[in-house]
Amino acid sequence: MTISDPIKHIEIWEGYQVVNLTQFALEVDDSTVSDQIVADFILSKQFSFDCLLDCVKAEPNKTYLRQAFYIDKIQVTDFKKTDKQGVSEFLSDFLNEPDWGDDRNDFAKLRDRYFEVYSEWENKEFYILSINWFDKEDKRVVDPESWIYTYYFLIISIDRPSNILTFTEWAYD
Repeated sequence: MTISDPIKHIEIWEGYQVVNLTQFALEVDDSTVSDQIVADFILSKQFSFDCLLDCVKAEPNKTYLRQAFYIDKIQVTDFKKTDKQGVSEFLSDFLNEPDWGDDRNDFAKLRDRYFEVYSEWENKEFYILSINWFDKEDKRVVDPESWIYTYYFLIISIDRPSNILTFTEWAYD
């Protein structure tokens, strides 16, 4: 399996919330299962560097806005595998959490922009990983990043017909 350099990278900001989206072309044979593609991706340079926010790449010694998971400790089995309906429900459920306050509108704008940018949903497999699923002491979450984020989750999708992997990092600090 080969993962290209990024073919698309955009950051969508609303206040202190961001969706960081990066796409890669894949060269993979039909027999490679999607779980293996994600497992290889999360151990790759593309995941550990190319998917970082631009400000983190520009100032690598700063400790803010970094990934909140230890990439060498998370596994594909930590992700929830789903479809487009599952992603839509996850984001809607997150939006409907009761403790948002004024920040709910910013998240709604991010979700809507994500749906606009990422409108081709058919034939995709999705993998979601949320920091809310782990205890703060879990060996897979980075300290202090794990406690500075109000929310932090990843969505990885694989479009097998197009051989495109899309990574999105959602964060609010």
